[in-house]
Amino acid sequence: MANLKLNRVAAGILISVLLAASACSPRDGASGSPGAVLTTETGAAASPTADASEAASPVAAPPESASPEAAKPTEPQLPLMDRLQSELILEHPEEDRFAEWLRSRAEQDNPGDYPVTVIRADLDRDGFEREWASVVYESRIMDDVEYRYAYGIVAALRDGEYEWQSFVFPAEDYGRATIAEIGDLNGDGKPEIVWASLGVGAHTSTFTYTVSGWDNGTLANLQGAAIVPSVNEAVIRSGKLSISGGLINSVGAGPWQREYTDTYTVADGALKRESRVFAEAATPYHLLLDGLWAEADGDAKRAIRHYKAAASLKVESYENYAFVFGGEWVEGGALKDEEEKFEEIVRRFAEFRKERLEALSRGEVEERACAAATKKSEYDASWIAYLNAPAGYANPVWSDQTVCAAIDELV
Repeated sequence: MANLKLNRVAAGILISVLLAASACSPRDGASGSPGAVLTTETGAAASPTADASEAASPVAAPPESASPEAAKPTEPQLPLMDRLQSELILEHPEEDRFAEWLRSRAEQDNPGDYPVTVIRADLDRDGFEREWASVVYESRIMDDVEYRYAYGIVAALRDGEYEWQSFVFPAEDYGRATIAEIGDLNGDGKPEIVWASLGVGAHTSTFTYTVSGWDNGTLANLQGAAIVPSVNEAVIRSGKLSISGGLINSVGAGPWQREYTDTYTVADGALKRESRVFAEAATPYHLLLDGLWAEADGDAKRAIRHYKAAASLKVESYENYAFVFGGEWVEGGALKDEEEKFEEIVRRFAEFRKERLEALSRGEVEERACAAATKKSEYDASWIAYLNAPAGYANPVWSDQTVCAAIDELV
């Protein structure tokens, strides 16, 4: 990994070269793939990504009628990451001032007045807090279009010199990102960095969480991502990442939704969901969903417990919910006969899933387990309309071919 060991003369030459390149070779704006693998750049000569670190197009020459003051040439502006690296080489702030230095420089380019937080930590666990993590922001105008970027940064002080690595967040998140947490997620005693980028839709904000480790002086990016809408909290507890939220705030998502908490762990170099636990279940349908998610998480005992509860629960009223009966959106309480039929089918389907899961637990293959459950529960195709009756696109959509599928294959 190249580190920043250039003297002031070399730094001056570097800045001149970068300015010339910025003025002569403008390129397109950033792009990125959402949430999965972060792109890393290191050293003074690298940029975050080839398409995310170039300067805006040179300013066009003013008309002849412009004033002499207006006719002064505009000094080309270096991309933020190149400029920060160059200024770091020249100024080489003291260790105790580095966080303040980075924050002050980053705030000059902040397009949305987002808070710039710099976290000082001992990422390599050598007993010294000589690493800093931050997210900085940039806005550039290209072809009369504003592009906003957010960059994750990790800097380290080694042998009196600063080393610098960074990556660019997905362009579709429009430059909204932050550090959510720093803590040990894989049990090796070294903290990982949890980054969060925010995508804002018409009704719902969706957060994408990714994780990086500092491995032998390298920013190592883990596979996998946690994507959760309307997040209330994201914290590290007992070595696990806990994210609470989950509601989609549009009318079309329907009233059957509940908030949930996803728990993630790091294993084999990847961020993996360990469990999804919902808020309290008020109906057999909600208990059915609890069992389906427990089953998807590999917790058969918890799933069977939920299925048994769903098969025995009766609801007095569905007044606060909504259904789709005969292709029409119907408020709860309007068609009680249909609601009773719906509840009966849900209870029988919960029994169906329990029988299938118990057969799998006895060592049956999927095909035989599904066939045995179908026969024992007397499943028939008329159930599908009622399983899909809860109104809203946030619910799983069943078909005759997917009655034995995992729920995370349906949503």
